[in-house]
Amino acid sequence: MAELSTFLQKARRRRASWLLDHADAQRVAARILPRGIREYVDGGSEGEVTLERNARAFRDVAFAPRMATWVDKPDLSATVLGTPINLPVLTAPCGGMRLVHPDGDLGLATGAARAGTIHVASSAAGYTLEDIAAVEGPQWFQLYRFSSQATMENLVGRAQAAGYSALVVTVDTAVAGFRPRDYKNGFSYSMRVNARNAVKLAPQLLPKPAWLIRYLLDGLPFEIPNTAEVTVDGKPMVLTEMTKGGAGSHSPTWTDLDWLRAHWHGPLVVKGIITPEDALRAVGAGADAVIVSNHGGRQLDGSPASLAALPGIVDAVGDNVEVLLDSGIRRGSDVLKALSLGARAVLVGRLPAWGLAAAGTAGVERVLEILRTEMVRSMRLMGCSSVADLDPTWLDPETVPGHRTKEVEAP
Repeated sequence: MAELSTFLQKARRRRASWLLDHADAQRVAARILPRGIREYVDGGSEGEVTLERNARAFRDVAFAPRMATWVDKPDLSATVLGTPINLPVLTAPCGGMRLVHPDGDLGLATGAARAGTIHVASSAAGYTLEDIAAVEGPQWFQLYRFSSQATMENLVGRAQAAGYSALVVTVDTAVAGFRPRDYKNGFSYSMRVNARNAVKLAPQLLPKPAWLIRYLLDGLPFEIPNTAEVTVDGKPMVLTEMTKGGAGSHSPTWTDLDWLRAHWHGPLVVKGIITPEDALRAVGAGADAVIVSNHGGRQLDGSPASLAALPGIVDAVGDNVEVLLDSGIRRGSDVLKALSLGARAVLVGRLPAWGLAAAGTAGVERVLEILRTEMVRSMRLMGCSSVADLDPTWLDPETVPGHRTKEVEAP
């Protein structure tokens, strides 16, 4: 058994080494995953307008490099909420990652730790929050409210006891966004093996035997184990309770945020902020950081690109709290553009998920190293020696989203 495990690890590292950029990781993931799982990771809500905006916003911003400047080893180190990191790229909270690969959330946390950065564990993870916290390295915990305040309180107490250093409150999921791909692919019902699902899912699963065998050997994980202690029957919710937009998708309200600030002993981060007004409200509620995010284009379709919203939010609250960003990051150059516009760090979700699908934990490590390599190369070409030096002057002003000029008062 030990020899088999060693062989599999070597094979995964070999597969991971073949990945050259995010597109490679996405293509390999597409070959491995059944259509329903692949499009669950890749897709957005409704017409996917915001999903496309996120990527286009980064493409449209141009650098203003400083030529004839030799930079030997650019410094990528940063500090986020008091935690030193070697790469200003956190792995974002993503539900359902154990469906992508049995390593799942443990692989994401391990990959982040080996890259010298922070993993943000999801409430909807395929492993318990205690199992994920046992992975060495700095970690934050991301909170949903699920069906009741009691559920939320249970998760907060467990996260505190498990040693997570910050609590991330996601506020943009009052209901789940409508993701047509999930419904068309059958991701709106349980993927447990039974006669009914076998008929519905066989056309997707049978052409992907490697994934199917992994899924079977892993025990058919379609549950959210973090919810087992709070359901009526003591059984965990299934992931589809979140994707259907039922009780499981309820995000904390501003009233909940007041309770969380009073009971969470550590930094509090509010994720899902897209306007300066809400950023100010989060600061007023006691947030130590905000994450500018439209949920990767998976919630309100028609929201602005996160990068376009970033300057106005930095102007409004950047002097008082740390500002981070997610949604749309694909390359190291994207990270540098976000940092230039005032983000302390960014979070990536789809990239690690593609790496996970391609080669498990080794794939997560590889995509983060690709981002690091791309950042170093771009900074050397820009003439920039440290991410601490990045500001809007490193970007072509004609291509930068406009800063919000009118003052915004806190509600």
